[in-house]
Amino acid sequence: MIGAPVEVRNGVGDLIFGGTIDSNPETIDNSGAHRIINVKCVDYSQIADRHLAAYAYESDDETTWYAGTIIKDVVARFFAYGDASENIDVSNVANGPQIDKAVFNYVQCSQVFGELADLAGFVWYIDFDKKLYFYDSSANAAPFGLTSTSENWRNMRISRSRDQYRNKQVIRGGNSLTETRTDSITAIADQKLFEFPFPVGTASAVTAGGVPKTLGVKGFDEGKDYYWSYNSPVLEAAVAPGVGVAVALTYKGLFPVLITEVLSNEIAIRRAIEGGTGVYESIIDDSSISAQRTGVLKALAYLRKYGTIPKTIDFETDVPGLRAGQLITVNVPELDLNDDFLIESVNIKDVGGVLNRYKISAVSGEALGGWLDFFNSLARQTQNLRVFDEDQVIVLKTISDQIDITDNATLFSSGMPESRTDSARTDFSETDWVHP
Repeated sequence: MIGAPVEVRNGVGDLIFGGTIDSNPETIDNSGAHRIINVKCVDYSQIADRHLAAYAYESDDETTWYAGTIIKDVVARFFAYGDASENIDVSNVANGPQIDKAVFNYVQCSQVFGELADLAGFVWYIDFDKKLYFYDSSANAAPFGLTSTSENWRNMRISRSRDQYRNKQVIRGGNSLTETRTDSITAIADQKLFEFPFPVGTASAVTAGGVPKTLGVKGFDEGKDYYWSYNSPVLEAAVAPGVGVAVALTYKGLFPVLITEVLSNEIAIRRAIEGGTGVYESIIDDSSISAQRTGVLKALAYLRKYGTIPKTIDFETDVPGLRAGQLITVNVPELDLNDDFLIESVNIKDVGGVLNRYKISAVSGEALGGWLDFFNSLARQTQNLRVFDEDQVIVLKTISDQIDITDNATLFSSGMPESRTDSARTDFSETDWVHP
């Protein structure tokens, strides 16, 4: 049954997989005598795909938010419905870096966790016992390593690919607010529309000839001297102020967020190898970004992830214990391998009902000076982070109310008027009685 819990244990009873059935397509063999059901299962991390986060977190004098405390709050707030919850254990969630502001406007919770993990250099997952982990990637060591003589691996393949590589990242976000500014326009004859340098994000005051005037939002307010509209540079006067009158608006304008970050060393390496410019560009559209700093952090996060052409290894092992996000040490000089590799995927295959064979894909961090150094450098960064820096989140709420309705009925013991339609009298009627 779709969604049913599944546990897989090895020959000695150890839990090697826990999750739910995702799909179970059926086929019939050529004889028509046998049904074959292929069951596909996903682990409990899939729970985070099923829930949306809609909340604004902002550190202030009263509350300090960290990446980990946001994750805990997301679980408590959005992994519940009515009196039921997903029963996720968050005791293994580390705090991580402080978050200045994070606004999630109906974002998948898995994306929330992933964004926080990428920016902090952390790893997250929900294990087979529904325990949520969020911690420093450099501390996530595999239970064993690979060497030339370890005899715990086979069929190793080494490859390099520039499939998602980029060394110049452009982020095209939404609109950001300028600092508060006052711009002035001198009116001409009969002028009622005044166009300012920036579309208006919010306006606080207006003067005409130095005299304060009333200010309202067009379409909402009435009886004002001047009206402004969001994302419009035009200020409209109810009455033309007259020739030579200076109309001054105090406001915060809107401007588009456009960020470009480059890896100059990577461009130089590509140029030396390939000739030409050596530039690999990528653009990400994210309208939720409304602050320059947030865009910069997002661009740097993409460059950290895709700004190198890594060495990828694929191998098989019969030893359990490896999972995505772990760092496994590989020292096989014959294959020119001596590095910590980040495990990206683990696939399990049953072999004759006797053992489980694991197919592992992992990527080298050599271009970043090694994964341990890279993750440790992220942990040492002191800047506070901003994620999905929007201004508002609209949350729908269900409101219930109780209405009590009462009525009275009068019972006649005798002398009741006729109520049948074929016998009723037209000169007699009552509305406050009920036929017994």
